[in-house]
This record gives sequence, structure tokens and C-alpha cells, in this order.
Amino acid sequence: MPPTISLTPATLKAFFDEVALLIGEDNVSRDHSSGALTGALAQTTYGNAFSKADTNLLAGAVRPETVQEVQEIIKLANKHQVYLWTRQEPWLRWYWTRRQRDRGAGRAPHDPDIEINEEYGYAILEPGVLFLDLYEEIQRRGLKLWPSVPAIGWGSVVGNTLDRGFGYTPNGEHSQSQCGMEVVLPDGTLLRTGSGAMSDNATWALYKSGFGPSLDGLFYQSNLGIVTKIGMHITPAPEAYATVEVDVPLESDLIPLVGTLSDLMRRSIILNSPSIANIFRIALTSEKPEVLSQIGPYMKADSCVPYDLLERIRVEERWGFWRAYFSLYGSVEMLSALKATSVPSDKAVPGVQFKYREWAGLPGAALLAAEDIKTEVVPHSGIPTVEPLGIVDLRGERGGGHICFSPVIPPSGRELYDWYLAAKKRTADAKFDFFADFHVYPRYVIAIDLVIYTMGEEQRLHELYKQLLHDAGEQRFMEYRTQVGYMDTVASKLDFNDFAFGKFVQTLKDTFDPNGVLSPGKSGVWVTGRNM
Repeated sequence: MPPTISLTPATLKAFFDEVALLIGEDNVSRDHSSGALTGALAQTTYGNAFSKADTNLLAGAVRPETVQEVQEIIKLANKHQVYLWTRQEPWLRWYWTRRQRDRGAGRAPHDPDIEINEEYGYAILEPGVLFLDLYEEIQRRGLKLWPSVPAIGWGSVVGNTLDRGFGYTPNGEHSQSQCGMEVVLPDGTLLRTGSGAMSDNATWALYKSGFGPSLDGLFYQSNLGIVTKIGMHITPAPEAYATVEVDVPLESDLIPLVGTLSDLMRRSIILNSPSIANIFRIALTSEKPEVLSQIGPYMKADSCVPYDLLERIRVEERWGFWRAYFSLYGSVEMLSALKATSVPSDKAVPGVQFKYREWAGLPGAALLAAEDIKTEVVPHSGIPTVEPLGIVDLRGERGGGHICFSPVIPPSGRELYDWYLAAKKRTADAKFDFFADFHVYPRYVIAIDLVIYTMGEEQRLHELYKQLLHDAGEQRFMEYRTQVGYMDTVASKLDFNDFAFGKFVQTLKDTFDPNGVLSPGKSGVWVTGRNM
């Protein structure tokens, strides 16, 4: 069991007093709610904006604006032995920004600067930069770049990347597109990785490796430092572009669909990660009144939509059981050839259907996403949206939530299908719907079982999550990321050679953060022997 964190009121007061002298009392919250904006469930808290549970409540919050302030705050945390958990509240900053703009007010409390290089296709970003901010700045400057954004575009680019999040352009594998970091270490030392280890090196955001050991990976899903800047590579706007939807009719067609798509990615014919939806997700997001009226009676707590009904809808609508979404990027001359080679044949998958939207473009002219593409089901051209948030209100009441169980699975389709059948049954037995959000890469699949729930179903939801974790462990699959409450459980599955990985990381933690002040327990990493 992890140690219990306990701090005296006197210790907290002394820490907050010194921090207030540094950054001002207005930037210090001495409890878990002061200074926080109203959350999605009308609660005022720095806790989970999408939960009514009072677990993991904070003792307070401090809001530094500069790297130097971060350095000084972490030194004060060591002095007073106060434990910090770094976070960026994308929902709250997005909400504040939109609310103030609607009212004609000024800037958010801190609008970070964004350095963008169009010629080389990169940006250098602080944690406060949202995907929406990056996109809007590219549009404001009229740059020919398509930034990668996740399904919900409100989040922090830095936060998403460090948690190995992903988007939908050819640079959508964010951890691989990251190049160069600036990090405040647990003792307050400022470090730059890769080429940034040399002062004023011009390739900091261009060449990731640098000289000597590569350090960037130590700060992913990590409590070994606070990342204050990252470089991110951005896809140049193409001359020609097409979105592709591929429907396959049978549940078992998931196997050839995934196998074909991953092969096309390995051969660099498809450049961005295809995402795959199942029939429940297709029906739920169809916006067709005749479909929604049929599934509507089952969209409520303690219920799930029957698969015989979904199959009847699929036949009536001539949809596939599975639908893959991806896009094609290239020159005008390339596009027709890419279309001819980028989809499964009817011989490989009988009954396969295709749907294209094409922008043929002009030689030498880049497509402008905001003007030419405008809207997409999936943001393959880098236009951020927050519309998918509406799904949390579709289970019979407003103010619901969602959780993702997300194992990493080999890309043949065979292993994914076996896992899916078991997870689908677990999910249905728990009276939830299996909302598939599978992401295909050249050599792996992130298989997301996205579960929508009402607040009254949280306890049953977490029982399901524990079962899915257990099953994946038995199949020797691990999640690519998880919620705070499950980090120790996921870390406990990393058992190779008597848990050598965890022991090594704990040695790093003990060495560089001996007081254990930074994000204790993040990814299951705790300092040794610390009675917190």
C-alpha cells in the first residue's frame, strides 16, 4: 500500500505564506476550492471536474506564471516538506477563456507565448498552451501548418504529450513528435534535454537525440521533474487531401480491417492513425432521429443498448459493424494513387464500403484547413473541437462522465478481436455500453473501451474497471495510461525480472527527489521509506 500523506495546518500555512510573498496572495488557494472555477457538475473545486466523489482532494493550490517561480516553489516545497502534484486544468482555462471572450473581457490569467516556426514545422510551448490556443495562433498568423489535436481540443499540448496522448494528423503520435524539453528538477535545477543541453543550440526543437543519454522519456508519466517547455513537430499543410471512411459489415471483420490498416501504415501509404468505431458508437453519434429514437429508451442508468437492436439498425441503415476513419495527405499528383492503394479490397473483406471527401488542391498551393476543410467528423486536418463532450450527457441525464480503459495490443487484428469480445461482455454484464475508440498504428493498437456513466453509477463503473484491469493482466496487456486511482495497480503488473523496472525508477526517485515532494505516487512511483 502507498504511504498516507499527512501535513499539519502549521506546515501548510508556512508554505503558503512564503509562496504568497513570491507570487502574490491572489495566486494562492489555501483550500481545495478557493480560486477554482465552477466545474461541470456545478462544484467549485480543484478536484475532478467530472466526479462528485471527494477522493484526492487537494489541500490548496499555487499558480506560478514563470519558470523561475516554479523553481522557487519546488525549493519551498522541499524546505517545508509539502507535497506538490502538478496539473493543468484544461477544462477550467478553456471555460474561462470562452466565457470572458463571450463577454468581451480581456485575456485569461496567463496566456502563454507560443513560438512557431513555419519553415521547419515546429512549435515550442509552455504547459498553459491549449490545442485551441495553438490552432488559433496558427490561423492568426496565416501559417501553412496543420497541428495535431486530440478528439477534444481543449487540453494542454504539454499535458497531453507527457501522458502519451495522441491526435489525428501524421504527427499525431505526440510522444514521437515531441523534440526537446525544459524541465525543473525536484531540487529546483533547470534542465534542457537533447540538443538543448547546449546553450542557444539552433536544433533544440529539431534534433531530439542530442549527445549522450536521451533523457526525455524520464519525464513522461513521471514525477521526476516539472516540464516547463517542449518542442512539438507539426505537419505542413498538404496540397491535396482526402478523408476516408471504411465500413465492414461483420463483427469478425475487425480482424482483416485492423490487419490491413496497420500494414498500410507500416508501408507509409496511410500516414495518420486510423480510428475505428463500432456500431454502438456509429448509431449514438449518427444524429439521425429515427436511429436515436430506437436506442433512446436504453440510454439510461443501469441499462445498455441490445446488440440485436443495433444489428437491426445496421442492416436498415446499410452501415458496417465497424467504421474506420483516416485521411490521405500529399501532392496533387499523389492523391489518386493513394486512394487506389489505401483501402481493403472486397476480396479481402466482402461487403466493404468506402466514403471519400476529397480536396484535390492546386500544385504548389497549400490547403488551408479553416477555409477549405472547415469541419470534420474526426479532426484529421487539425481543427480542434469540443463537441464530443456532449456524449457524457447522453445516458439519460446531464452531468455524466466517461472513463477509458485503454490496453496496448499487437496490430494483426487477431489479438484485438479476442480482447474485444471479452471486454465487450464484461462491459455489457456491468450494464454499460461498449463505445469502441480503437486507434491503429503501424505496430500496435490502442484499444479504448470508452464507458459513459451517470454519477450514480460511479461505484459500479469502478468495479468494471478493476475487472478489465485484471483480465488485461491475465492476457499480458497493459494500459498506455490510466487514472490516478489505478496507477499503483497498473505499475504492479510490470513484473519482469522481479520488478526490475519499478526498482530502477524508484532508485531515480530516491536519488533526485529524496523528500518525495513531487507528485508522490504518480505512475506508481513512491520515494522509499518516506512516511508521508
